[in-house]
Amino acid sequence: MNFVSKATECFAYNTKIIETPTTKEVYIYENPIFTHSTAKQDSAETSTRKTFDEMSARRQYDSLKRKQKHYEQKRWEIARIVDCNFDGRTKFVTLTFRDNIQDITVTNREFKNFIQRLNYYIYQTKTQLLKYIATWEKQKRGAIHYHVIFFDFPYIAKEKLQDLWAHGFIKINRVDVDSKENRGRYLSKYFGKDLELKEHKKKAFFKSQNLKMPIQQKLMITDDILQDLLQENIVFQKEYVRQVYDTKSFISTGSPFKESRVTYLKIKKGRDGND
Repeated sequence: MNFVSKATECFAYNTKIIETPTTKEVYIYENPIFTHSTAKQDSAETSTRKTFDEMSARRQYDSLKRKQKHYEQKRWEIARIVDCNFDGRTKFVTLTFRDNIQDITVTNREFKNFIQRLNYYIYQTKTQLLKYIATWEKQKRGAIHYHVIFFDFPYIAKEKLQDLWAHGFIKINRVDVDSKENRGRYLSKYFGKDLELKEHKKKAFFKSQNLKMPIQQKLMITDDILQDLLQENIVFQKEYVRQVYDTKSFISTGSPFKESRVTYLKIKKGRDGND
């Protein structure tokens, strides 16, 4: 048996650590998680994957639940990205359409074109230099609008920005949050709306490729390292249960899954979280 080959395809960890400039989040798993190459499996699934309308009612329900969880997790990912990129020139902008456009394909295309125009106006190049994350939302009348967080964004008169948008009104919101660690949560709340409406959309979130990203580590930590973590400035802690696949459980209970505990720690970095 080729153990070297197996080692490159399989990896186990019992702790995941995600770090931003202000926060360290630690997930400690009771049962180690095994990751492995799924390229062949993904390829096979893609070739036989059904569209949402082709699925049975049960599979549609399961698909919606998975995607809803995905977008809820995405909100926390966005909060971390904000934490990594927030600066004194961060702007929160809302873009609206004067016409009642409800086709997400059309509005996404117009948003993309706007980003290209804005980038060229500021930097005089087609190379993407703008730093941003964005999402869409539906108004009560059904019209789609966009929330955008621009990082390191130079001053542009509102009238000029509205002219570059060319589809309606814009609104620039003040980010009125003092503590660094709360800015991401404040802004990400706009990205968690209308989750049930975003389930079937291929593109619900946008971000430029030049953003600073959180540092993520997956480790098999020992008790001494765990004790060091527990000595840090923990501001929040909780335990929850996840379902894991287990062959022994199937033999004893008839179910291929068993409950496994996860401990979550949120650690504030620095003495007061403001450095």
